[in-house]
Amino acid sequence: MSILLSGVRILGSSRKTNILINNGIIEDIGTKLSTDKQIDLDGAVILPSLVDLHAHSRQPGDSEKEDMESFSKAAVHGGITALCTMPNTNPVIDNPEIVQALIEESKKIGLADILPVASITLGQKGKQLTEMFELKKAGVVAVSEDGKSVQDVRLMRSALEYAKSANMLVMLHSEEMNLSGGGSMNEGYASLKLGIKPIPEIAETIGILRDLELATYVGVKVHLCHVSLARSVEIISAYKKYFPELITSETAPHYMIFSEEDIHNYSPNFKMNPPLRTTRDRSRIVSALKKGKIDCIATDHAPHTDWEKENEFELAPFGITGLETWLPSLITYFVNKGRFSWQELVRLCCDRPREILGMGILSVKKGAIADLVVVDPNAQWEVSPANLFSKGKNTPFINKQLYGKVLLTLKKGKIVYQA
Repeated sequence: MSILLSGVRILGSSRKTNILINNGIIEDIGTKLSTDKQIDLDGAVILPSLVDLHAHSRQPGDSEKEDMESFSKAAVHGGITALCTMPNTNPVIDNPEIVQALIEESKKIGLADILPVASITLGQKGKQLTEMFELKKAGVVAVSEDGKSVQDVRLMRSALEYAKSANMLVMLHSEEMNLSGGGSMNEGYASLKLGIKPIPEIAETIGILRDLELATYVGVKVHLCHVSLARSVEIISAYKKYFPELITSETAPHYMIFSEEDIHNYSPNFKMNPPLRTTRDRSRIVSALKKGKIDCIATDHAPHTDWEKENEFELAPFGITGLETWLPSLITYFVNKGRFSWQELVRLCCDRPREILGMGILSVKKGAIADLVVVDPNAQWEVSPANLFSKGKNTPFINKQLYGKVLLTLKKGKIVYQA
């Protein structure tokens, strides 16, 4: 079926054009095009759809927090057509049967490509390694112990050696849990003032140092998840200088937009792991993204039930949602303010994630696959529980006004979301 997207602007260009899509491919681009099905988009911006390297579907097991359908709907509502789902589920994603079931369910839903990440150890118990070769055959794109870190150094070395033999990417949740255990927010003046048990920044930096020493010794490709500290950027940059082919990293929008100072009202919607850091760290994270010292942005989407997040701060679980606010928050705080260009946004949220996963880069040009998102950067909307498709409403953006409304998401030319 042919679809004509009329009046769109490619990557923020001031010129409007039309894009003809046929059989999942961009057939032509120009002002003098027509077909039976036409969608007028009145100057909205079109770009390749986003790829999220780090999200939690809660499937299998915790469907009251999120199920595959709500997860997929939230993704395409946010302009995302491919996303990695982390393994800390119930049961843990640690065997081929669970992997195949997730892939099959996502195909039946037919909205976004779900890319499973399996655990490093069975049941995430830190005792016995998973069968990485079999997991890869089943469709796993990486392994990770996300939600925690493998604390046994000898076992972690073995895991990295096994991953190298399987040619498997390892996604690192780098944390020294003997230092962070029991804490709820960044250690510093803010935690002291609020009386909240802290997490010292060295829990992250020591974890990163250990993991990068092991990874570079073994010679395996690793991806550092949710980098939150200026000091972490310095460490990663030092290792990447000598091992650029082995190391990539990500941060999340909340480390770019919020800081520990935003926890003044004890809202658990500002509680995540790693925790929000200082305003200096926030500034350095943004600078590192612009300079390529951090490779990309991911959401670390982590839905919870209302009753869990309505608990007091220290008792509430870590994690916030992010699929539906990812693109709008970056437009609001960075693109519309001239801090990032549209091209930089595409590099950080589309191109680099695809390269890290070994996927081909997409573009808005003739002959390209029509995985696309159309967004109105000037449309303002209020984030409220009623207008989120995710079951999790635990976001620090609740009741805030954001710019950037997704009007249309296409997956291989098929409309998977339309406002």
